[in-house]
Amino acid sequence: MPRRIWRKFHDGLEGLEGKKECAAIWLFSAVLVFGVLLLTGTVTSGYHLVDDWEYAKYVDLMSPGRSRFWDCMRDTLAFDLTVRFRPLYYILRVCTAAVFGVNLTAMSVLKGMEIVAALAALYYCARHMRCSVLYSLLFSLTVMVGYQSAVWWKLGPQESFGMVLFATGFYLLLTWLEGGSKWRAVGSVCMFFLMSVYKESFILLLPFVMLYVLYEQLRGSRLTVRAVWAAVRAKIGYLFVVGLIFLTEMFLLVFVIGTNNYEYIGLDGGMTYEQYRTVWLNALGTDLKWYFRFGVICGMILLTWWEQLRRHLWEIALTAILLLPQIVTYSKTGITERYILPTSFGIAFFLIVVGCHLKSFGGKRKAVYILCLLLMLAAHTRVMFREADYFAYRGNSVQTMLDTTLAYTREHSDAKVLSCLGPNVEGNRTMYYWLRIHGYDDVFYWDEDRLLISKWFGEHEDDEDVLEHMDVVVMYNREDRHWCYDPSLDLSEFEERKCGTLTMYFRKNV
Repeated sequence: MPRRIWRKFHDGLEGLEGKKECAAIWLFSAVLVFGVLLLTGTVTSGYHLVDDWEYAKYVDLMSPGRSRFWDCMRDTLAFDLTVRFRPLYYILRVCTAAVFGVNLTAMSVLKGMEIVAALAALYYCARHMRCSVLYSLLFSLTVMVGYQSAVWWKLGPQESFGMVLFATGFYLLLTWLEGGSKWRAVGSVCMFFLMSVYKESFILLLPFVMLYVLYEQLRGSRLTVRAVWAAVRAKIGYLFVVGLIFLTEMFLLVFVIGTNNYEYIGLDGGMTYEQYRTVWLNALGTDLKWYFRFGVICGMILLTWWEQLRRHLWEIALTAILLLPQIVTYSKTGITERYILPTSFGIAFFLIVVGCHLKSFGGKRKAVYILCLLLMLAAHTRVMFREADYFAYRGNSVQTMLDTTLAYTREHSDAKVLSCLGPNVEGNRTMYYWLRIHGYDDVFYWDEDRLLISKWFGEHEDDEDVLEHMDVVVMYNREDRHWCYDPSLDLSEFEERKCGTLTMYFRKNV
């Protein structure tokens, strides 16, 4: 009976065609994403002590009497191009601040829409790589669900929109290779270009794109020099343009901007083998642990089909060209949280697209294999909800602290606020810009190393003060992941108020 029900359900899904299938996958993606975001409360969790401060900064810069929209855009891009290569990211970021101001709820809805689009595009990529409906769903979810689901709710990371651009470009490429119009090829190149100027690590996907074009051309043929040359000539225009984009941007990164601007990147001669080993063992034991544990089991199962697997060297090469550049890029830090994207695409490509297309892939071994993939997804789903709950709790803590501080300063116009959120400079920037655009500009900052209270931002950078003049003190407590010490301050004259992951101190008798 269960098998009959499953077969009926499976056949029903496979029977979906055209508009029905499209409507079903978009509806499923929307319900899943916004169900998670609304259920956990991330959409309305307010400010966070991460990249959200940038929105307040842009609003401040574009405020009347300071600078115009275009001045803010020019200065932001000019600064970014001295240290990074993310022009499209900052263009969209400044535009978002210009339209929505500091309405993070609206921005969170936009972020959710990005994830919906990414899930749907990844699904259709798998469908055009000859996967069934269920395998395509599994592929899409395997890529986007897990520790990397932080990009579902965090507003700073570039990886979510980067995956939208990559998956859309790859889908257009697949449909063009199937015989679609040349405009699909043009569209895919445009998407890949936009992807590459949105986040640097996505530039490293372009060699995979070029190799995949050759892979499709050579499918079913003997791998000879003549066959490869014929495949190159058949798609020479497309390969030339994508290759030119890749080489130009890599030249800019290496020789103009310089890879030294990226603290996490590359194989640094200053690091020892033992340090690299520690970094990757830590990554495999934390954010990559479920991919690693279930991946090892799945790999052992695939080896029992060795005679079939050895005929898929092309697919193994494609997986390597996907994964190795990302592994090298994050060799100093390991691949964690949002950096799992786009690495998870390579993992899903091998485990699902390759693994489930082996000939004679069936029986009990296949059942165990699919069970492992589902258990891996279940583990990642649990991780996703846990991380979303913490993010919402942390955001509510920060927003409550900001609102409380602002209310206090409005009641006591001469009050001074001390931020002890360093060495997390983003936390201090949040305090500065958010309170500034709400009419308060008298925040001081604690330096634990120098045991000094001073103003780090604005025109009064060198102003120093003492604790006796402070009325409100804000710091992390041990519930916050940014906590690293308790400030060396005598707070006996203050009243302590816990505020979620933060702790606030108010001067007594005030």
